[in-house]
Parts: sequence; structure tokens; C-alpha cells
Amino acid sequence: MPSRLDTTEVAGALAALPGWIGDADRIQLEIMLDGDEADAIVAEVMQAADVMNHHPVVERGPGTTTFTVWTHSVGGVTELDVALARRISQILRSAGVSY
Repeated sequence: MPSRLDTTEVAGALAALPGWIGDADRIQLEIMLDGDEADAIVAEVMQAADVMNHHPVVERGPGTTTFTVWTHSVGGVTELDVALARRISQILRSAGVSY
């Protein structure tokens, strides 16, 4: 089972993940993206998450898509969440999404 990161470790990880916010409980990225483009991005993120066997919570609102990650079994953020956030950011950059 992965270990929960402490506040300092999460802060260090967030410093390397532009746009992501959060704490030792959850990390989150909100982007201005909706419609067909959001559908395609979310589908690609979920494919990557399937490979990692670790999935984000995705919320869609008018003009926005939010990705939230944490490891339920430890009740907070782990290295697996940081890796997933990194992968989500890579997918967004590859798609030309700025945030």
C-alpha cells in the first residue's frame, strides 16, 4: 500500500506541477475547457489512469473541467497521485491546453 505524503512533500510536488493546488488530503487542477475538446481530453486521461490503475475524480461545469486526485485507501495524497497529476499535465500540454 502506498504511503500518505506529508504537507511538506505535497507542497514540493505541487511546486513542480503548475496549476495544481491542494494539500496532503487532495490535489486538484481546474482548467477552462468544455465540449468536444474536454470529452477528448478526459477520455485520454481515463485511458492513462486505466494503465496506472488509479483514477481521478473528474467534474465538469460550464466552461470548466476539474481533476481531483487522492488515494482513498490512505485518505490522502501519495506518490501515485503525484504521478497521475504529472501524467494529466503531460496530456494537457500535448493537446495544447494552457492553464
